[in-house]
Amino acid sequence: MTTAAVVPIARKDKSLNVVLRPIHTQWLRDAHRFLDPSLEPGANFWTRWAAVRYISDDFLRQYQREHALVDELRPFLKPHAAKRLFQEAEQVCRLRLALDRIGRRRGTAAEFAGGARDLLEQLGLWCTEIELAACDLTPDILTPEGADLFAHLEAELETAR
Repeated sequence: MTTAAVVPIARKDKSLNVVLRPIHTQWLRDAHRFLDPSLEPGANFWTRWAAVRYISDDFLRQYQREHALVDELRPFLKPHAAKRLFQEAEQVCRLRLALDRIGRRRGTAAEFAGGARDLLEQLGLWCTEIELAACDLTPDILTPEGADLFAHLEAELETAR
């Protein structure tokens, strides 16, 4: 059985943004769960380390899938929307990498907190922009690879519930 079979048939007629919204909501919830403790003034190295582990593993995996999905959607997006989505994706990537680097050092609580806030804000913006760009698109436009990516995103959401 392929992972594309995970995409529920009932969702075939829904726009992608309707399906992506709960996926993004869960991703943002997870990001806040791991990064918010590092925003506290007394956050110690181990609190930051837990956040670094999250952004290096689960966050990165989700980011890569989302980025690949946006790439799959590129032919169906207006050129300015596609350009903006990829610029925002690059910003999320830069912030994640910077946070990873900062979080591995001791004595960086304030710098890490600022970076975590920036990453959370940029992630929320990027997810919203993806949803806006996908509001006129339906899952049937996806290539088999895009359907697999979409199925993985949906499966991750179901697992998280």
